[in-house]
Amino acid sequence: MADYYDTLEVPKTATPEEIKKAYRKKAIQFHPDKNPGDADAEGRFKEISEAYEVLSDENKRQVYDRYGKEGLGGFAGGGAGAGGPGFASMEDALRTFMDAFGGGGGESIFESFFGGGFGASGDPSSMRMARQGASKRVNLKVSFEEAATGVEKELQISNLVSCGDCGGKGSKGADGVKACNQCGGNGQVFEQRGFFSMSMTCPQCQGEGQIITDPCSGCRGRGVVKEKQRVKVGIPPGVDTGMRLKMAGYGDSGHSGGPSGDLYIFIQVEPHEVFEREGNDVLLSLPVSFAEAALGCKKDVPSVFNRSCRITIPEGTQSGKVFRIKGEGFPNVHGRGKGDLLVRVIVETPTKLSGKQKDLLREFAELEGPANLPHNKGFLDKLKGFFKDN
Repeated sequence: MADYYDTLEVPKTATPEEIKKAYRKKAIQFHPDKNPGDADAEGRFKEISEAYEVLSDENKRQVYDRYGKEGLGGFAGGGAGAGGPGFASMEDALRTFMDAFGGGGGESIFESFFGGGFGASGDPSSMRMARQGASKRVNLKVSFEEAATGVEKELQISNLVSCGDCGGKGSKGADGVKACNQCGGNGQVFEQRGFFSMSMTCPQCQGEGQIITDPCSGCRGRGVVKEKQRVKVGIPPGVDTGMRLKMAGYGDSGHSGGPSGDLYIFIQVEPHEVFEREGNDVLLSLPVSFAEAALGCKKDVPSVFNRSCRITIPEGTQSGKVFRIKGEGFPNVHGRGKGDLLVRVIVETPTKLSGKQKDLLREFAELEGPANLPHNKGFLDKLKGFFKDN
């Protein structure tokens, strides 16, 4: 027989996950149910199952790596661990096959081999278990100021709730419910496929296990009715566009006694005419005149919390200079401090000048020198160097 690693076509450094993946692929390929009457496929199925049975066991794998197949004779159990030339029977190989597809996360044998049938849990009884109701999503717009301070909003939603006339049973009375005769009240029907018995949702009762023969007039046998509800939602300060709030239990009513679904609220913060948001900071562009920037001044600026903050603009302030006011930005939505208010100065160039204003500016221009224009002098020096190099 070939080396176990060669049999599964994996390197000797393969991880347990890689070994299991390789075995699953080959086991499905050579399984007797997919190759009825094929003795070669049956032999290959036993070989790859034997290889997996050893390499999936950490202790057996260490012994095999060191001493080869002969060293495995000391292990008890079926398969190669018994020291024989392979699995003694197809039952041993099938047992390994079932172990490889059972538990541990991943897809079940029923999903891989037959393309589904038991549902997500792999448990036939789960078909009749109580199910959670559907969750709902709503989009909620809040103003820039509301996002900063927090607000309570009222929403109107439409949900499926348990029918008050029948208590969610779907029938007028106890006599209006009969066990499904196709599945015997189990909710599943069974089908034999090779070695396996497959469970599927009963097509007659849709997995309920019962048939409503005298449906409730209020819900027409569904057990639920649509109802409009008003819900108050607390919006925490600091929310931003794209954030999601969850209100547990505010979705549709559960099925067969299951819990209600949830309500998910997606936030959209409306833009502001004056303020911009940068993370938890708030940016405000403040226009000042040429004279104010040159001589310096004091300015009162608004904050997002509807209060006034005073800043001092020193003489000679350049356009684009940013002043920071601590703690006047958005609160962190998780309660970890607050952002700042960033005031960016924009120096405006005067327009529509009168004749006197123009005369004064010309007179001022004649008095200007390099000391008055620090950035201008540096820029001219760079230009001189550029033209000299070229």
